[in-house]
Order: sequence, then structure tokens, then C-alpha cells
Amino acid sequence: MMYLARRKKVWRSNQTTVAGALFAGIVSLLPVSAHAQCGELTWLEAINQALDANQALVAARQTLDAQHKDIAIARATMLPGVGFGGLAQLSKDSTFSSSAGVVPERTLQVAGKITQTLYNQGDIDALGSQKHLHLSQQESFEDTRNQTIAAAGQDYLGVLLAEALVALQQDNLGLSKQSLDLTKAQESSGQVPYRNVLRWQTQLYAAERQLVAQEGSLLASRFRFNQVRNRPGEEICKLEELTVDENGFIFASEAIAKEISDDAKAALARDYLVALGLERSVVLRSLDAEIKAEQRKMKSARRWLIPSLDAAAAAASFVKTGGAGSDEQQDGEIFWQVGLTLDWSVLDGGAYIATMNQSKAEFWSLRSQRTNAATSLEENIRSTAAAAMASFEQIGLAEKEAQASEENYKLVNEAYLQGEAALIEQIDAQQQLIQANTAARQALYQFLSDVVSLEQSIAYYPFLEGDAGSRVHELEAKLQGARLE
Repeated sequence: MMYLARRKKVWRSNQTTVAGALFAGIVSLLPVSAHAQCGELTWLEAINQALDANQALVAARQTLDAQHKDIAIARATMLPGVGFGGLAQLSKDSTFSSSAGVVPERTLQVAGKITQTLYNQGDIDALGSQKHLHLSQQESFEDTRNQTIAAAGQDYLGVLLAEALVALQQDNLGLSKQSLDLTKAQESSGQVPYRNVLRWQTQLYAAERQLVAQEGSLLASRFRFNQVRNRPGEEICKLEELTVDENGFIFASEAIAKEISDDAKAALARDYLVALGLERSVVLRSLDAEIKAEQRKMKSARRWLIPSLDAAAAAASFVKTGGAGSDEQQDGEIFWQVGLTLDWSVLDGGAYIATMNQSKAEFWSLRSQRTNAATSLEENIRSTAAAAMASFEQIGLAEKEAQASEENYKLVNEAYLQGEAALIEQIDAQQQLIQANTAARQALYQFLSDVVSLEQSIAYYPFLEGDAGSRVHELEAKLQGARLE
């Protein structure tokens, strides 16, 4: 039975080797572009790539261009209209037309017409309403743009975190291998039992499994990052490390970081961020434009008793005539007419009044939506700001935990080498080390992720704004002024 088990193990090992070689051969035949290296890629470069090439943003931009044509369509009803036509007619006998008189039996006629709306309040209001709607559509596009920036930023952070965790798992695997080699040497000299070797082998396999899982997560993070920038899925970029000092927004200021440790100052900072977010919110500006458009429609509905006035001029000529009646209409003879049309609808079964009431209801609905959006935005800003403040504090705590676990591992490892520490102590110290280092990396990137979420909620990305420094100084002065009071 032992012999059969060994044969199976050898067969599986050979099978794995053949499969690995086959996979490596297939990979080597793939085009180079499938594993393209993009070199170094900074945070800002990645954001700009997404803004230029993200397909959802490209589609939104094209939709906005199409929606802009609605203004030209609404304006067209107020501009002159010109038309031309012709008529070839054969009848049993001559006929009579109120505009041309006698129409011969056989005729070939050409005509032209020009029309112009002199006054139509409905068309004027429709054009004004459409302009406001387009402003709302522009703000909606800006919202999509902000979402794209945030998605690219979050995916950039996701790749950095995944790379850091892979590196930590590789370190953990290296430590397990060192301990396994040491324990094998100790076991061969009779210092420790064989079960200690098996325990470290178990730890080694667990470390390998965790590394493989983390490498899979890294690939998934890269795929998302490449998708948001519309780049080849397998492209690998060398990303720059991000820091609190360079990418922490208001938290990069030591003065602000110190002040917000006080709950009252933290609330004051959140008030400032709420005011900034409400001022810059594209969602609120979009609703404001919709409200103005609906207000214009509501005013138009109230003006239903105002008449409209149109002018028209037309001319026609019999190019060729023949048969009965041709003696009364000579070839080339021109006839024309000019007229004004006044349209004054006084009663239409109540449709005008119903339209006016409907427009009122939609107007007040939009006002309520705007109020709800403002309160929801304020809650979101306060929540994301509170999350960023909490994760900022966790960075220092996680770093202290990592330092303590590293010092503890050194002491335990030294004692283990000298035979003064038990196996379980060594394993426990190593697990604490990897967990603490993982927590430290996660704390940093969670904070940076929370900052991006905060920047998205206030529609303000300092790395794209020219007044970021003045905003930080403004908040510093506000917090320090409150302290003096």
C-alpha cells in the first residue's frame, strides 16, 4: 500500500510538471501585447488616462453632445422656413383654384414658400426650458466624470494594496522556509522531534496557499484598474507609492491633524467640508437647472391665453400649360400671396388648465427632491469625513502594532534559535508579525481610500484643483480661530 501511494504521488508530480511546462509554452506563444509593460505610472497620469479613455465617460460625453442639439431643434421653430415644390397635372378639363384662378387642362407648375413665426410664447418658453435642461445634463456629465476619477483612484489604491500584501505573504513564506530548514537541522541532530518538522511544513503549505490566493487578488485588482482606463487587461504598470503627506488632502496638514483630535474641532472641520460640498455639488446644480426648466414650463402653461402670430409668403408659376383653359393662363405667368395667421385658443376642454396644474406638481416635486438630495449629501459628507478621520488615527496605531510585533518576533526567534523558546511561541510570533504588517498596510490604504471617497462626496479633488493649498489654509485658520475663541 505504501508503494502504491508513492507511485501515485510520483505520477501526480509528473502530471503537474507536464501541465506546468505546457502552460509555460502556451504563455510564451502569446503576443507581447497581452503582457504589455507600461512602465512607471503616477497617480495623476492614471487619473488622466481614465478621463481620456474610460468608455462610460466617452459615452456620456457623446450623449451630452447629442442632447445639446435639442436646443437647436427648439430654436428652429422660431427661425424662417423655406420650401420649394412642383406640380405636373393632367385633368379632363380646366379647373379652378382660389389662389391661381383657372388651371388649364395640362399644367407644369413650380412654387416656393417662406414662413416665419412672429410671436409664439410657447416656442419662446420651450427654448428657455431646453437651455436649462441642457445645463442639468452638463452637471450630470460632470457627476459621471467625478465617479470616473474616484473609480480610477480607488482601483489604483487597490493595486498598490494587493502588491503590498503579496510582498508580505512572500516574506511570510520566506520566514517559514527558514524556520523549516532550521527545524530539519535540529531534528537530524536529535534536538527536536519529527513532529516539529511536520508542523513547519504545515505552516509552509499554508503560507504558499495564502500567497497564491493573494496573487489572484492582485490580478483581479489589475484587471479592474486596466478596465477603468480602457487599457489591455494584462498590462502591468509600476505604480508610485502614495503617502499621507502627498495624498492626504486636509490630513496632510499637521495643524489640522492635531486640531481634529478634539471632537468639537472635528465637528467644525466636518461643517467646513459640508459647506464646500454643498457649494460644489453637481447633483444639486443639476436639480437646480431642472427646477428652472420646470419653472419656465409652468410659466408657459399660465400664458395659454396669449395668441401666436405667424407670417407666410408664397409664389408659383405655370411653366407650361396646354389644353382647355391655357388661353387664360399664359406660360411663365406668376401669381403670389402674402398672409398673417393669428391663432388664439380660448377653450380646449380643460387641457391647458390640467397642463398648468401638472407642471406645478412637477415643480414642487423637484423642489422636494432637491431638499432630500441636499440632506442626503450632507449626511454622506459627514459620514465619509468621520470615516477618514477614524482611519487616519488607525494608521499610527497600526504602525505601533507592527513595530511591537517585529521586535517581539526578533526576540522570540533569537530565543528559538538558542532552544529557549517553544515551537508554538515561534509560530505565534510569526503570525502576529504578518498580521500586524498586513494591518499597517491596510490601515494606510484604507485611509487613502476614505480620502478619495470624501473628495468624491464634496466633488473636490485637490490634485486637479489649483486652489487646494488655499482651501487647507482656510480650514487651518478656521480651526485655530475657534481655539482662540
